[in-house]
Amino acid sequence: MLASPVRLRKTAAVIATFSFVAALAGCSTPQTVVQAQKTAVDALPNGIAVRPADGALFITDDRTSSVLSSHGGAFSPYAAIPVGVAQGKSLSQITFAQSGALLAERFGFGTASAIFEVSGNGTAVALSGPNPARRRLGLVELAPGQLLSTWFIKTGSNPPQGALSLVTYDGATHAATERDLLTGLGKPVGIAVSGGNVFVSDQANGNILKANLGALLSSPAPVTPTVFARVDSPDLMTVDSEGRLYTKCNKNGLCAIAPDGTVSVMANDFQDARGVAIDAAHHVLYAVDRGPSSGGTSYVRSFPIK
Repeated sequence: MLASPVRLRKTAAVIATFSFVAALAGCSTPQTVVQAQKTAVDALPNGIAVRPADGALFITDDRTSSVLSSHGGAFSPYAAIPVGVAQGKSLSQITFAQSGALLAERFGFGTASAIFEVSGNGTAVALSGPNPARRRLGLVELAPGQLLSTWFIKTGSNPPQGALSLVTYDGATHAATERDLLTGLGKPVGIAVSGGNVFVSDQANGNILKANLGALLSSPAPVTPTVFARVDSPDLMTVDSEGRLYTKCNKNGLCAIAPDGTVSVMANDFQDARGVAIDAAHHVLYAVDRGPSSGGTSYVRSFPIK
């Protein structure tokens, strides 16, 4: 059972930085590691989101192919996401649209990826049109009816080939079209939009990439991004109001990346850091600490942020 979001926030607010320091590989400046609240959750989570309206927490569960929610107590089922034909259960990023609807991605394992809009009653409707062969990971709403999605295609033993695309859809019919904005990536996972720029974590190449969003949207062809920071094994990503990025780093770490590209370690004792989300109203960062798929305990951890 997971402690309530309110209790997590209160606990996180009084946690102080302790004196253990670690240096990130490739970063010469020692960084202070922050101790955080760690609460067990009965799920195999990946994505996580905070509903802006009330601060409720939502996580995916790959054991049941569903989204779970916590409104001040234990997590309970919120929406079932259909499993692809002859495919395993694997959900990626979840995020909230300005309309209040929850948006969720199914990874799809190369044949059955999909993007779903989940209404307030928990009904999940897939967008029609996007290529199901694209293994989808990151998801951000850019504007009503416009989403940014990261994906990759992998054939046999060949290296993955990925991109960032713009998905435009009709809210009534759920018909969608897709246009590639950034190509030539390895395994792009997380997405964050801040200050007119879009940031993408490329897990295969250990890069955080940066591109001007306006240039991407106006260009008739995909644009080449620049490397903003080097991080080993980044994953899903979020950004705070001051432009700091947060994502997995190294085998067991969680890192913050300052607006100037400086990388600092927040924790180095994760089993497997996955989704991250910010409760902006209470200045708390939530991070998924995923346990082993074969059996083990997963956690939602909370960190106080500025």
